Amino acid sequence: MARQATNMVKYIIKRIIIMVPMLFLALISTWLLSHMMGVDPTLNRVGLTDPDVLELERRRVGYYDPWYIQIALYLRNFFTGNWGESYILKPGKPVLTLLGEIFPKTIELMIVPSILSPIIGVRLGALAAKHKDKRKDNLIRFIAIIGAAFPVFWFAAVLQLGFGVYIPDFTNGQFDLPVMFTNTLGYSYPGPIDGFRTNFRIIDAIIYNDQAFLWDTISHLILPTLCMTILGISGLTALVRSSMLEVLDQDYIRTARAKGVEEDEVNNKHALRNALLPSSEKIIGGILGAFLGSVFIESVFVYEGFGYYLLQSVLQGDYLVIAGLTIFTVIFSLTTTLIADVAYTIIDPRIVYK
Repeated sequence: MARQATNMVKYIIKRIIIMVPMLFLALISTWLLSHMMGVDPTLNRVGLTDPDVLELERRRVGYYDPWYIQIALYLRNFFTGNWGESYILKPGKPVLTLLGEIFPKTIELMIVPSILSPIIGVRLGALAAKHKDKRKDNLIRFIAIIGAAFPVFWFAAVLQLGFGVYIPDFTNGQFDLPVMFTNTLGYSYPGPIDGFRTNFRIIDAIIYNDQAFLWDTISHLILPTLCMTILGISGLTALVRSSMLEVLDQDYIRTARAKGVEEDEVNNKHALRNALLPSSEKIIGGILGAFLGSVFIESVFVYEGFGYYLLQSVLQGDYLVIAGLTIFTVIFSLTTTLIADVAYTIIDPRIVYK
């Protein structure tokens, strides 16, 4: 046990060391690709109304500096904690401050699908395997295929169109809310919240007992959360079903049945536990998948979280915001992958890293 713990610590240290050049490479690649888009942010901000003002602004931001000078300054600033400021989306706002405001909204969007999708997907997959080639199995497989066949942005648009146009009562007039306004802290919502805030809208609403703000937040989370949950269930259901069927054909399952073990105990205690091992990567990686998939969900529903601002920064050429959000995505992905690898050893002690 002590040796296994020592090997795990060594493995984690090696992974962290490997992350450093990967992060450095991601920084350079992000900077180069964002500047190769051909978008002039100074033109988007100043416009063509006054060429002299445009020229002065380009000189002020170092638009004509050699590329190696620009990238050297960017790397220096990044590693000293200065990720720059938004130039177009939120002029003058530091990227780290913007990240601290929008990432909690994406976490609120991710948390329910990240919990519900594995629970429902595992149960559906196990149920389908238990009733192989029967009506329940066919129905569950059909639902899984539907969820996996259509792109996430199409599915989100259908939900938005269906509930926003054909069932407007679901999204309009559901709550008797005050007039929208923006307070001194930058929140746009019904009801005042001043002072300390966590940037998690639900938590802030609970702290200040603002029920109008709470219900407004929840109502805007229902459809995006439903969309992400359904799409997360589909792939996991098929994987659990396949793993479950493979396990049910093993000799030890036949032995358990021959000894008179109840069918529910055979399925839930013996078969399902072993079937979850191949599916654990999908379950743990679902958090990362929900984070990356939020780009499309947030864009369709105009949910102003991490994914929404990432897309808008690309469209408008806000280079420092692009770089900051992209690098944060890389850091989040590397960290999530490392946590998943460590979690595998907890799920299956037979896995040993050297």
